[in-house]
Amino acid sequence: MWARWGFVIVCMLFVIFVTNEVIQVALLYDDKQTMDARGNWIESVAVRQGKVQVDEFESSFSQFAKKEHIQLTLYNRDRKLIYSSTGKEKKTLDQIAGLRESGDFLVYIKALKSDGAKVGYLKINGYRTSIVGLGLVYCLLAAAGIALLYYRDYLVLSYARPIRFASRMVENLLEGSYNMIAPDHVKRESILRLNLALNRMSDAMHEINRSYTRQQDSMTTLIENIGNGLLFVDGVGRINYVNHTFKEDFQTRATHWELADYHEVIPYDEVRKMIDEVFETKEKLARQLQFTVHIERKHFDISCAPILNKHKKIRGIVVVFHDITAIKKLENTRKDFVANVSHELKTPVTSLIGFTETLLDGAREDKELEDQFLHIMLHEGRRLQSLITDLLELSKIEREHFVLQWAPVSLSDVLESVLLILREKAEAKKIKLEYLQGDEGVVAGDAFRIRQIMINLISNAISYTPENGTVTIAIHERKSEADLVISDTGMGIEQDQIPRIFERFYRVDKARSRDSGGTGLGLAIVKHLVEAHDGKIHVTSVPGKGSTFTITFNKSST
Repeated sequence: MWARWGFVIVCMLFVIFVTNEVIQVALLYDDKQTMDARGNWIESVAVRQGKVQVDEFESSFSQFAKKEHIQLTLYNRDRKLIYSSTGKEKKTLDQIAGLRESGDFLVYIKALKSDGAKVGYLKINGYRTSIVGLGLVYCLLAAAGIALLYYRDYLVLSYARPIRFASRMVENLLEGSYNMIAPDHVKRESILRLNLALNRMSDAMHEINRSYTRQQDSMTTLIENIGNGLLFVDGVGRINYVNHTFKEDFQTRATHWELADYHEVIPYDEVRKMIDEVFETKEKLARQLQFTVHIERKHFDISCAPILNKHKKIRGIVVVFHDITAIKKLENTRKDFVANVSHELKTPVTSLIGFTETLLDGAREDKELEDQFLHIMLHEGRRLQSLITDLLELSKIEREHFVLQWAPVSLSDVLESVLLILREKAEAKKIKLEYLQGDEGVVAGDAFRIRQIMINLISNAISYTPENGTVTIAIHERKSEADLVISDTGMGIEQDQIPRIFERFYRVDKARSRDSGGTGLGLAIVKHLVEAHDGKIHVTSVPGKGSTFTITFNKSST
């Protein structure tokens, strides 16, 4: 600040100095004009007949000098004094012609000529012209300049603080902080108006922010709980948002999806092609597609809608995944249930009717044949009973009010009791049942239903494993979960068939399943019981080498 003040004062003094010099030059020029006029008049009077004559004009010269307040001196051509208005001048002129300054005086010397020849010299001493009070004017100007500079700094300071406050307040508003309030008791009207405007803007922005937050919360709640999977793709093909329902439906965390190109992260070609088509046509598109999600086949009603700006350019695309798997299953169940049940019932009923008619036609007389037919009829009757029992059991499990009897269950204890039941069946096929002793596997669940899961899975493994094969069972315990792992060396399952093995009446090998007495409902029951325990089931298989079923139970009920 002091440096600026010093600079301004130096500049002001320089301007005053230059102004003064210009005025002095102008005054000197005016004095020279005056001296020239005086010299010309004296020359016209004093020069007569080729010489300077002063005797007859001496009184005129004296009056002229007195009137003009000057000292008048005349010299002849030899520079000898011939007239002086004061009588105090030197007898000889030793100065050259011209105008010179001598303190407050001006000395003017001129050569007097007659017909171009010098006949004498004129010397005039007079006061310089000066402007009275010029110094005072300069002082007043300097004082006025300093006063203006001080007033200017005062104005700057008086506005600088409110402006800095306003700047900080606006920065806080942009950052979402609305706790600053501009004072409303300032004297300057312009600052007061600025502060009032800032306060109104802060209140308005705060209200807009609250309204936006409420709308955003409502929209987020709606999007997350709408019941449909949602994907938001921006105008350049990057995924901006994936809702919770989508992650649940496709059993993925999708942590790396956001801001990634949809071509790189969406694993389904049909969905990528739909999005590509919407980008090209800018029109809404809807299709029903089927995907394999882990071990399940799911059906989705997919809708792609473009988001267009006022120039009809795509700003983004909303992809909605409506899971219609349950509807499709219900439709398929309605279509297939009668056919499947009829098909499954047809064989034992036909056998019973056929063998009964044969017996009635006279086969009873052959005791050996009668005994054989009756055993076949008993086998088919038991198979029919098993089918009906499994249907009733599955129907019971699928009911909404189905409840488990929750309690801590030791998987190893349940497994040992199951192995006692199935060991005879395994020995009949010369299959080795190998239990890898390890963790106890205490989980939360229903012991009877877990036993049912084990019986179905191990029985299936025995049925689909050829003679001299091996069925291996192990229990692996983790921090919050425990796994029941059942592996066999059987025929295996093709990869594309794995999602379907949990469907009702689905058989990988229909002939072998019927020969083994299976109903086609065992794995469907297993799947529903595992889901009732909030567990997970995972299947890996290599055709010709065998399959591995891994059931994951929670250690605590949710």
